[in-house]
Amino acid sequence: MWRRAVRSCHAQLRCFSYESEMHRTQPALLRGSLPVHPAPHHPHGPLSLRFEVSRASTARDDLTFIWSHGLTSSVASESEGGWPFGGVAELSDLLPVLRFDARGHGHSDANENCTWQAMGSDLCSMHEKMMPASRLVLGGTSMGAAASLYAALQAPEKVAALILATPPTCYETRRKFVPLYEESLQLAESRGLAVAKSAAETKARPPIFLETASGQASFEIGWRQKFAMGQRRYCAALRGAIDSDLPSAEQLARLDIPVLILAWKSDAQHPLESAQLLHDILPQAQLSVAESWEEIEEFPARMREFLSHLA
Repeated sequence: MWRRAVRSCHAQLRCFSYESEMHRTQPALLRGSLPVHPAPHHPHGPLSLRFEVSRASTARDDLTFIWSHGLTSSVASESEGGWPFGGVAELSDLLPVLRFDARGHGHSDANENCTWQAMGSDLCSMHEKMMPASRLVLGGTSMGAAASLYAALQAPEKVAALILATPPTCYETRRKFVPLYEESLQLAESRGLAVAKSAAETKARPPIFLETASGQASFEIGWRQKFAMGQRRYCAALRGAIDSDLPSAEQLARLDIPVLILAWKSDAQHPLESAQLLHDILPQAQLSVAESWEEIEEFPARMREFLSHLA
């Protein structure tokens, strides 16, 4: 099913380019750029998203896992260790794993509308163009988790399950946190990314990230990606975060599907309160909270267990 869907998409869209890398000892890897909002049908101009799909011969044909990264990150940054979810691609022995650079991030097209709701629509467009016959497991971290929720609400009949890692601030907590984003935006716009990074270095980081060399390195890796974005794209991403919040509790309560929530403690941007709130709202949610960096590194194993039990 999955292979037929990709071939069909390629036949219909001449501008959908891809390269396929096949290895005997690892899953097939498909890379490409997918036009999800071609001009002139989109008010913010054409939009293509850079993606990669990993798929082993043992993967299911009836489900596809789409993973979305967090704010100012990318597929490459996660793989390098900028956020501890590079191991998601290794789940491709269970089901095809599609990772992509969100609008305005990584190698995808720049875009001035980087709200979570817009990114949720991008997920639905990717599904319709690449694997319309397959049901989805949507997952992501922070911004990616929020986009996954919006996509699930937009196309609930297509989504079989959700994995929400480190959910962002929301509702009243987000309203209190937005001024910090606005401060970072003003600094980046007026004085540049180097000054913005210097300011970020003075702020406290989650204690759990200071336990190991890997956790400490994530700050520098993350900022390499921010510099790669450039000032304009970085600021557009921050404006999108400022203008975003999670769907209402009433909307979320309608998502009666299996949900795995992954979180850690003492992170102001991804407070445990958000994870606990989602756990309370979503009818079939289960929550796993990491107490150490070692437990964070076990998150892909938690995902594997969750995915293995999906009907």
